[in-house]
Amino acid sequence: MLIPPGGNSIRCSTYARISRWYAGNARRYAECRTVEEVSMGPEPVFAPDVPKEVRRLFERRPDLFVPAGQPKPKRQTSWSVEPAGTFGSLLVWLAVCVGGWILALIIFAMTLPTAVAAWASLVLAAVAVVATGAVAVRSAVEDRGHKAARRYHGKYLLAEDFDAEAGRMLTRAQRAVKTVLEATVTWRGLLDDVKNDLVLPEQLWDLGQVLHEQSVLRARQHEVARGMATAELDAVLGPQRRALSRSVDAIERKVELLERYAERVRSADAALRAEAALEDGDRYIELLARTEPAGDTSVVQGFADEAASLRDTLSRSIESARDAGRTLALPD
Repeated sequence: MLIPPGGNSIRCSTYARISRWYAGNARRYAECRTVEEVSMGPEPVFAPDVPKEVRRLFERRPDLFVPAGQPKPKRQTSWSVEPAGTFGSLLVWLAVCVGGWILALIIFAMTLPTAVAAWASLVLAAVAVVATGAVAVRSAVEDRGHKAARRYHGKYLLAEDFDAEAGRMLTRAQRAVKTVLEATVTWRGLLDDVKNDLVLPEQLWDLGQVLHEQSVLRARQHEVARGMATAELDAVLGPQRRALSRSVDAIERKVELLERYAERVRSADAALRAEAALEDGDRYIELLARTEPAGDTSVVQGFADEAASLRDTLSRSIESARDAGRTLALPD
């Protein structure tokens, strides 16, 4: 294997080909995820101050959470949900406790001395009373899941809180944020100066609130305009529609900023993967050195020169990506 004429240009273009290959695969993967996520609708959006336990609760029991567009859920206990069933369960429990205590009292009297049987009966009665009290208290206390969903109502937005247009916009923003937060350059700390883990969730929550309000106002406009159109109605709805359109355009620009940021982070990730692909270069050099005829070092030397050139080019590219990550700031 000989180094052909124009080898320098080939070496300089190798990194570009590697980066384009990784970036193309990442882009195709992102497009496949885009189709899937849009078909599923947006994920829930939580305010930054909502604890992680509540977010994990949604993954386990999404049925507890009520859309922000619906009234705040009331406090729920066993007595408020199924009073008759709860009362019947308590009666059954009391019957079992009393019947068991009487049966135990008879057995104690037949098998134990009088004093020991009396103390054992008192202890068993105390245990039954404590257990009955615990059951009664539990039936009157709201479980943690319902309490969390009620307490943080309005601080989370579900897919039902958005119409189709707002849902698509939110899905795009969530996809961009997810790309940034899951990127290798993020968890390796190369973008720490941007504080993605703090800035992006706040941005997403702000977007979600505005998109929810847009959904509500759009539905209201459609409801009002459903009847006969009049000059008075057009005079009222005209400015409202223009204001809504301006808000939609502003959110569109903000989502596009997030997507451009995600694309830059994706490109930085592609550069890192290209760097990882070159880490085995020394092993290939050693392999060629062991297999080439003795005294013929042209292939080894050519490969070494190419690897060195690629590393220099890649180092400059990685440093440029890091600088872009540190200096990039999203608008408020």
